Amino acid sequence: MLHNLKIFIGFLLWLLPLWTAVAQTKTTSISGHAPEYKNMGLVFQRYQNFLTLESEELFSLQVDSTGHFNFHIDLPETTYAFADLGSYRGFIYLRPGHNYELKLPPFEPVPQPQRLNPFYTPEAISLGILNQDSNDLNARIRNFDDAFYYELNTRAIRLMASRNKSAVAAITDTLETRFPDNSDSFFRGHKRYRYARLEMLTSRNPEKEIIQKYYAVHPVQFNLPAYWDTFRDVFRGFGRKTLNKEFTAPLTFSKTVSLVKTDSTFQKKDISELLALWTIYQSYHEKLLPQHRALQLIKEASDSASVKEIKNIAGSIYRKLSALQPGSMAPSFTLMDFDRKEHHLDDYRGKFVYLNFMHTENYTCRQELRLLPRLHETFNRDLEIVTILTDDNYDKAQEFVKDTDSPWTFLHFGMNANILSKYNIKAVPQYFLINPDGKLILSPAPAPGENFHDHFIKQYRQYQHEQQRKNPEKRESIFGP
Repeated sequence: MLHNLKIFIGFLLWLLPLWTAVAQTKTTSISGHAPEYKNMGLVFQRYQNFLTLESEELFSLQVDSTGHFNFHIDLPETTYAFADLGSYRGFIYLRPGHNYELKLPPFEPVPQPQRLNPFYTPEAISLGILNQDSNDLNARIRNFDDAFYYELNTRAIRLMASRNKSAVAAITDTLETRFPDNSDSFFRGHKRYRYARLEMLTSRNPEKEIIQKYYAVHPVQFNLPAYWDTFRDVFRGFGRKTLNKEFTAPLTFSKTVSLVKTDSTFQKKDISELLALWTIYQSYHEKLLPQHRALQLIKEASDSASVKEIKNIAGSIYRKLSALQPGSMAPSFTLMDFDRKEHHLDDYRGKFVYLNFMHTENYTCRQELRLLPRLHETFNRDLEIVTILTDDNYDKAQEFVKDTDSPWTFLHFGMNANILSKYNIKAVPQYFLINPDGKLILSPAPAPGENFHDHFIKQYRQYQHEQQRKNPEKRESIFGP
């Protein structure tokens, strides 16, 4: 009996975290009426982590033929979400259990010249909320930021020149008087890390002073955008400084943590592991370490970090940096063709796939599309050509596909920035060759006019040779079986 009771209590303790998570998750509703967006799919994203600003899809919704949309999502915590709406990137802070009636901005397509600009990002605007009041988090953050950046932009030069800390204190007091609500921990944290940016202007040793006041003693705020806005400024050159310290080879993640902790400021586990990962991440991009070695250390962090959030961030960084490498699995997708039929990348397993991203108004794309029919005719038995059109206007793209009457598969990206992010599409056209096992073998691949014909024959023969080596044909011997 006592043994059974212990088992039951153990089972309850095992379920407790699950019950807690369910209890904390509440349904959030998003609705609205935007006739300019009728029949469009809207994809709302969030950042996987604020360290690298790698995004992922949070949810997608369909605007109906009258312009109405309605969606429900369960959220465990306040979440910063955004959607690319043509020339605008609309953002909103979504709170669990709240209802948001959105007012979308007028739809303006991305100008054609900007489609080819790899550094272009839409203009960020706060999404309108028709049913919000002055106590809504979005209204408070928007009003506070308007006042804060007015002070920052008008006084920054004088503050840097005078190093007048009392002036910063006066600005802070004024803002606190206007925006006194400190009962909301999210809003309170947002204000705190905005004030840190002000203080950096007057500090003679800004990194050290700001770190000790705002980062060394406070827990890492993994879900607070304002925390990371200041973090990137404060720790910009941290990786180089850390790796300049003496250490015994070979470098490991735990040894990087130890290097960080040689500074007595960084003794807390979350900040020391975060800065160790930040050091390794910076070393990858600034080539402070060989990139393959930095990638190994990031993988090690994803396996061995003791803070769950650090493990998750390291895992997402590793997946991003190791993706699209020849030999890696091609990122999956589910997209619609122009007959509204769903297609999955896995549908093409067993054949090579020449995947290409195009835009129908792009001159180079139009020229290269004229070369694809010959490739299709020559290799259609072994090679699937799949064209993903990135046009915002679905109807015009559909008309183009019907007019060209091409015999291969055309899909529409469906306003899905996630597929563009997965394949790191900054400009079009872009090409990839995927083998029958779903692995990238040419990434990027040559364009049709760049002798793709010969490149494909070479890859086809290599693959067939490898398959024969793995599965040699059984031949009867003259000496019997």
